[in-house]
Amino acid sequence: MGFIHLRSHSCYSFLRGLPSPQELAQTAAGMGMTALGLTDHHGLSGAIEFHDACQQVGIKPVLGLEIDAALPHEMENVEPGSLTLLALDMDGWRNLCKISSSLTGDSDTLPFNRLVGANTGLLCLTGGRRGTLARLITSRQRQTAENWVSRLRELFGDRVYIELQVHSPEDTERCVSLTTLAHRFRIPTVATHDIHYLTPDQAHLQQVQTAIRLIRPLKEINSTDTAPPEAYFLTPAAMAERMPNFTQALAATQEIGDRCCLELPVGRLHFPDIPLPSGMTSQDLLQQKALAGAMKLYGQITSKLQARIEHELSVIREYGYTSLFLIVEEILNFARQQGIPFSSRGSAASSLVAHCLGITSPDPMRLNLYFERFLNPARATPPDIDTDLCSRRREEVIRFVYQRFGEDRVATVCTVNRFRSRSALREVAKAYGLPAEEVSLLADSLPYRWFGPSRRGGGRDDPFAELAERYRTPTHQSIFKDAAALIGLPHHLSVHPGGVVISPGPLNDLAPTQLASKGVTITQFDLDSIERLGLVKIDLLGIRGLTVLGDVVGIIAKEKPSEDAQPEQSRLTEVLETIPETDPAVSRMVSQGRTIGCFQIESPGMRATLKEVKATSVDDIMVALSLYRPGPLTGGLKDSFVRRHLGKEATEQLHPALSTLLTDTYGVILYQEQVLRIAHELAGLSLADADMLRRAMSHFDPGKQMQTLQERFIEGAWERNQVPEDIAKRIWELMAAFAGYGFPKAHAASYAQISWRSAWCKTHYPAFFMAAVLANWGGYYSQRVYMNEARRLGLKLRPPQINHAEREFSVKLLAGEPVLFMGLDQVRDLTQRSQKAIIHNRPFSSLADFLARADPRPVEAVNLVKVGALDDFGSIPVLLHQLEHGGWQGGQLSLFAMEESRQEDWNLAQKVAAQEELLGTGVIAHPLEQVEKQIAAAGALTTVEAASRLEQQVRVAGMRQIWRRSRTTRGDYIYFMSLEDLEGMLDVVITAEVYRRSKAALSSAGPYVVEGWTALDYRRGEPFIKAEKIWVLK
Repeated sequence: MGFIHLRSHSCYSFLRGLPSPQELAQTAAGMGMTALGLTDHHGLSGAIEFHDACQQVGIKPVLGLEIDAALPHEMENVEPGSLTLLALDMDGWRNLCKISSSLTGDSDTLPFNRLVGANTGLLCLTGGRRGTLARLITSRQRQTAENWVSRLRELFGDRVYIELQVHSPEDTERCVSLTTLAHRFRIPTVATHDIHYLTPDQAHLQQVQTAIRLIRPLKEINSTDTAPPEAYFLTPAAMAERMPNFTQALAATQEIGDRCCLELPVGRLHFPDIPLPSGMTSQDLLQQKALAGAMKLYGQITSKLQARIEHELSVIREYGYTSLFLIVEEILNFARQQGIPFSSRGSAASSLVAHCLGITSPDPMRLNLYFERFLNPARATPPDIDTDLCSRRREEVIRFVYQRFGEDRVATVCTVNRFRSRSALREVAKAYGLPAEEVSLLADSLPYRWFGPSRRGGGRDDPFAELAERYRTPTHQSIFKDAAALIGLPHHLSVHPGGVVISPGPLNDLAPTQLASKGVTITQFDLDSIERLGLVKIDLLGIRGLTVLGDVVGIIAKEKPSEDAQPEQSRLTEVLETIPETDPAVSRMVSQGRTIGCFQIESPGMRATLKEVKATSVDDIMVALSLYRPGPLTGGLKDSFVRRHLGKEATEQLHPALSTLLTDTYGVILYQEQVLRIAHELAGLSLADADMLRRAMSHFDPGKQMQTLQERFIEGAWERNQVPEDIAKRIWELMAAFAGYGFPKAHAASYAQISWRSAWCKTHYPAFFMAAVLANWGGYYSQRVYMNEARRLGLKLRPPQINHAEREFSVKLLAGEPVLFMGLDQVRDLTQRSQKAIIHNRPFSSLADFLARADPRPVEAVNLVKVGALDDFGSIPVLLHQLEHGGWQGGQLSLFAMEESRQEDWNLAQKVAAQEELLGTGVIAHPLEQVEKQIAAAGALTTVEAASRLEQQVRVAGMRQIWRRSRTTRGDYIYFMSLEDLEGMLDVVITAEVYRRSKAALSSAGPYVVEGWTALDYRRGEPFIKAEKIWVLK
């Protein structure tokens, strides 16, 4: 019989093992093994990936778990050791999931009684050289060892094996003793090797992993902390040579492999049951709801609508996704009833059925959205129906999901946090014992990814190559080598920002969970593994833009109850959903780029794009959102699109066959759907291959697969539409350029609706809108930019006045006119107690009244006076004089303090300076408003104008908002500054040479004039300025 390894630790053991599941499976297959076991410590995160990797190379996956187990109470004086549990079948898998989920941390111990209640379907190995049994034998506690073996046999019967390991010569004697014990109890033995890495030369890297895991320097790590000696992947021959006297134990590995017959239910759907009306199936119910929704939306069901609905329903039925649509509809109906704003995102808006159910808002018929982008035969996993929610009220929806489907059936999906170059370098340098200052110096020498072009390609360059040239000591060279080896390996699990998984039964019957640091229960499986298990996964993401819209409607309902909103919660979302999509005033504002504060269309680059395309509608915003992406911007076709869109240039198609596919976008590939349709309809690729092509392009996946697809594309384009090879290659290049950065049209359409609704609120309720933006701390810009925008709209801004201000920014109608008040929580040193006292006891009639009833601390009273919070009671100097000379004690002010001093009030500059100091920003004026003439005289462009001039020299003027520096790999500093003007903000990159020339200017508070060239940050899709010259505005 052949030998197979039953014990291995993958990289998903989180800083215990090095190999990926794929590497383990490929190594085993290469050695001729028929099966392989994965037994990560306490966790199962790599199980699905390992299962698939083994099946791909034709070997059987054996799934298990290494745990630290406590002994029975009568043996409680014995130190816990490890056990290895292998799943024989689905009962065993369920128990593995439950056991793993019950372990709260890496060092947790499983109580013995927990094992008593969860051992069905599990095969037990006694834990090898670090198991309790081996330790008892080594310490010659024979009677205790026999008692432990007896208890394990009582528990597992013929499903227990005594584990023999020879990692070092001294292990052989222990194996002889264990074999004698096994014979006495008639328990079989099995030979294992505790694999933590693939090759002998990786032993040191595993020690580095251990030092990182234990947060200790390498020099303090001992042999009991790390993997056993020689814990690499041995061949069957090497195992036989190592254990020549234990042939039965070697053969037992194959026996165990044959006994483990677990078949994970991957590739099958596991959706919750939906309550159904009597006599109806879920398919009947979905059809009924879809048709009812279509009648409500369209007034009548035309033959075209009927055909589309029937087509979608047939595909949904065929792939078993009916319940998914009904579940999402139920969740979003709850949000709608509770007045929680939501919006679709991603490709789900391509579905007419989803639109008719109220899940998505864009009209897929009018927009000609492509259903197959959302759901096609190429999908091996359930489609994503992702939803954005008001960030403040997202938890209400999450809570509903838990209550509706059951606490034990719902969890948040995890994400796997992996080492990147900076984190790997930091952790390894700390493990080597470098001082904290040097660790930071090394890490800060790596370039930040957002700066400059960052196009992903085929190979991965050594991120530490330049550092290795500068730091040539052996220690540094080892650090760089080890850090590079760790890049991409899992470090820990964290909480997915929006993914929620729902199971038809207890979730731990299918998937393991764990408690995250935030107190949230998360799956141990990431999104890909959850999808492979066929579980319902819904993204419920919180976004600030919807919170702003919800707040605006809420303010309207509160301040103007007779207008567009009623107090009922469900009415609030209805107001948003019925905002008209034709409105001349909104069109004017959007076309002029006056969209600061509006969702997704407020950055300098986006506002410039809106002006360029003269956007006047939701559809124009959809185009702008898709056009302002790195692909169109750098592919040279943005300008062509704009000219054609404005009627200044005739549309040209690369080939007549593209006319029907690219008519809406003037011959330019703008949306991901177009890539899929071109591949399918132009070149005849199947929908599965076309979607594979889109995904490969989107993930920058070079290699033979892409080469093969390209050859098939070119060949098919000729055979199907007689497209010449050179034209087909050009089309391919354009597809590749756009697929990597492009939006699905459905996603752009969904976001365009939120953008339009934001613009509508800003146009018709500017005070309420800006108050909501400011209360939610804006978005792209600093608070100062939004306050300046409010002033430009003619709105009145006031500091946090004690008789009107709330905790956060708010709007009040005074004498029928809206006034914006900054929040009390922004006043420096003002405690929560004092804020509550102010709001509870107001209105106040005088300074003395305020001091008596609010009882602030002296520093709080002084700060409130300085920022203008008590302006109704006198000028700032007078109030300060009263506080200073009034004999204020215990909230009382003497009568003598009522005598006013004759000091003049502060001027505008003094007031702004005090607000900048105590509020973080000036409320009554922007510092640049006082130097507008000088800015004009300097010939400075606005940040919006500069953003529209890519690869051109520009000059802008503004205040420094954000400043940081980093060290380049060559050892020079590079500086990053966010420059803010009256129109917005732009990032500025300053080299060491420019900084040296401009150091005197930058040491002042500004404002500055910056001259340089605009460039595009490919990762963020936003422009920045590469500074050449900086000086202080005179």
